[in-house]
Amino acid sequence: MEDTRKPARKPRSAVAGRPAAPKKPAAARKAGSGKTVGGKARPAVPGPTPVAREERVRTAAYFRSERRGFAPGYEWEDWLAAEAEVGALAGGAADAASKPRKTPARKPKAG
Repeated sequence: MEDTRKPARKPRSAVAGRPAAPKKPAAARKAGSGKTVGGKARPAVPGPTPVAREERVRTAAYFRSERRGFAPGYEWEDWLAAEAEVGALAGGAADAASKPRKTPARKPKAG
């Protein structure tokens, strides 16, 4: 009887004339704590330290205030917008330091 099976495929590296890349140990493959993009794992990149982040927010808030002509009464809006801007530029890091703080909702007084 005739053999109808397909011949074994060569690895891509052998086809291109390159040596095969060494495989990672199983522990190294599973340890990926980073996000995946397009099916490939990205290593987790630590965000800025709290001191460096606050300095960036302070600088961004200053420039926002400068664009307004330093008009008083908008300090909180400048600061919160600067925090959001710095958080977005940092890739929206998941740590609590990158998120603006929320104030608790006030309940109406019963009376």
